[in-house]
Amino acid sequence: MLSLLVFLLLARAAAAFHLHRPVLLHRGPARIAGGRASSALAVAATPGDNDEAVVAVKAADLDDALDLSPEERTVVNVHRACSPAVVYVTSVLTPAGTNEGGRSKRWRRRGSNGKDAERKDEESAKRGNMQKLPRGTALGSGSGFVVDSDGYIVTNYHVVQRAYETNQAVLRYERFWEGISKNATKRVKESLEPLGRDSTVLDAVEGFINGTVSAVSGRDSLGYNESSLLAQVFVRFGANGDGDASSASRYHPCEIVDVTKELDVAVLKLATTTSPSLRSLSFGSSSDLLVGQSLVAIGNPFGLDRTVTAGVVSALGRSVTGVAGNDIKNCIQTDASINPGNSGGPLLNKNGDVVGVNTAIVSTSGSSAGIGFAVPGDNVKESADSIIEMDKERRLRTANRKGRGWLGVNVAVTPLEDFFRKRLSAKNDADAVGAFVTSISADSPLLQSVDDSSAAPIDTTTITDGNIYLGDRIVNVGGNLVANGKAFIGEMKKRVEGEQLSLTVENAEGEKRVLYVELGKIPIPE
Repeated sequence: MLSLLVFLLLARAAAAFHLHRPVLLHRGPARIAGGRASSALAVAATPGDNDEAVVAVKAADLDDALDLSPEERTVVNVHRACSPAVVYVTSVLTPAGTNEGGRSKRWRRRGSNGKDAERKDEESAKRGNMQKLPRGTALGSGSGFVVDSDGYIVTNYHVVQRAYETNQAVLRYERFWEGISKNATKRVKESLEPLGRDSTVLDAVEGFINGTVSAVSGRDSLGYNESSLLAQVFVRFGANGDGDASSASRYHPCEIVDVTKELDVAVLKLATTTSPSLRSLSFGSSSDLLVGQSLVAIGNPFGLDRTVTAGVVSALGRSVTGVAGNDIKNCIQTDASINPGNSGGPLLNKNGDVVGVNTAIVSTSGSSAGIGFAVPGDNVKESADSIIEMDKERRLRTANRKGRGWLGVNVAVTPLEDFFRKRLSAKNDADAVGAFVTSISADSPLLQSVDDSSAAPIDTTTITDGNIYLGDRIVNVGGNLVANGKAFIGEMKKRVEGEQLSLTVENAEGEKRVLYVELGKIPIPE
C-alpha cells in the first residue's frame, strides 16, 4: 500500500514538471560589451492552455551560474556573438542542361511528378534556399564570413578557385565566339549595303550567321551563358540555435563577385534578396597584434558547422606562399586548431573583431599540428572593401541610380599619417589636423575645375629619396571638420555623384583656401 502511494505521488510530481518545464523560444542577437555578451534567452513556461509566462534570462547570468573563468567567458562570448556570421562555402560543377535543383530538362518533362519537382525547384529558388545541393562534381569547400549586411561574404580564393577558373573559362569561350559572330555580321553587312539590300535581308543574314556560329561552337547545346554558368557556389549558415534544425541543411546560391589572388581572398554575394537576416563581422587591426595575444578561430572543419577553437598569436610577420605563387607577407601564425575546412574562416580577437582569415597549416598528417596561418585582416579589409564598393557601384548604375561621389584623391592613413603629422607638428609647433593628400588622379574632378591644367589645385605630400615634402591637407568637407584621413574617407562615402562640394584646404604654413568641385562618377574597370 505504501509503495502504491509513493508511486502515485511521484507520478503527480512528474506530470506537474512536464507541464511547467521551460521551452527555449529564441536566441537574441549577441554583442560583446564590457566582457559579456549582451544577448538574452527568451524562455517560456506553459502551465496551461490559457496561462502563459515568459521569463527573460540573460546569457551572462547563465555564464555566472556555470562559474566560467574569464578566459572561458571570453571564448564563449566571441562564439556567441560571431558564429552566426560564419558560413560553410561549397561549389559544384553541374552538368550542362540542368537546373539549380540538379535535374535535367528531359527528366523534368516526364509526367506530373516532373512538373511538381520543377515547380518546387522554382519556388525554392525564389525563396533563395535549397534543401540539397544540385547534382554534380564537388569542386571544393571551406568557410567564410559575412562582412556586409547586403549579403557580401569573404572567403579564401582557393576555396572557390576551381569554380572561379571554370566559369572564367566558360566566359572567355562565350565571348570569343560572340566576337566572331559580331565581326562576321559586320563584314557581311558592309559588303551587302552597297548593293542596296533592305533591312529584312540584312536581319536574315545576321540571324543566319548567329545561328551558324552557335551551332559550330555548341553554345546552345551546352546550355550555359553569362547568367547561367557551369560552376555554382553555395553557402550554408548552419544551425541557428532557434529550434529550426532544417536551417542547418539549407543552402543559398552565391555569385563570385571578384577575387584577389595575391592575398588568397574572394568575395561572394548571396544571389537572392530574400536571404536570411544577416549579421556581419567587423575588422580589427592586425597590425596591433602582439605575440601571445589570445585568438579565436571559427570555421567548418570537415563540414562541421561553426566549430570554435582558441589559441594565441604564436608569431607575426610570417610569409606564406599563396595560390598565385607569390609570398603573402605579414601572415599571423597561431596555435588555434585549424583543419581542412577552416580555410576562409575568421580569426578573431577577444572583442570579436576579425584580425585575420585562416588560410593554411603546416602538418605531416593533413590535420592540425598547432601551426596555422592567417592572412592579415588589414590587407583583407582593404581588398574586400574595394571589391564590394565597385560591385555596389555597378549595381547602382545597372538600376539607373546615382552612385557614390568621386573626388579622385588619395589620402594618408595610419601609420604613415602619424609620421606626417609628427613632422608637421614639429615644424609648426601645433597640432596638425586634416587629411594629407598623397596623390591626385589624372581624371579627378578637381583637375577639371582648374582652368590652367598645369596648376594642381592641391599640393600633395610626397616622399622622394627619403625626403618628405609636406603638402596640403583637407581640413573641412562641406562644412564638416576633418580630423584625419579615416574621417575624410568616411565623409566622402556619404556623398553622391554630381554633388557640389566645398573643400577647405590648408598648406604646411597654415594658410587656408576654399575649393569648389562637382563630384564625378567612380571609375569602374572593365
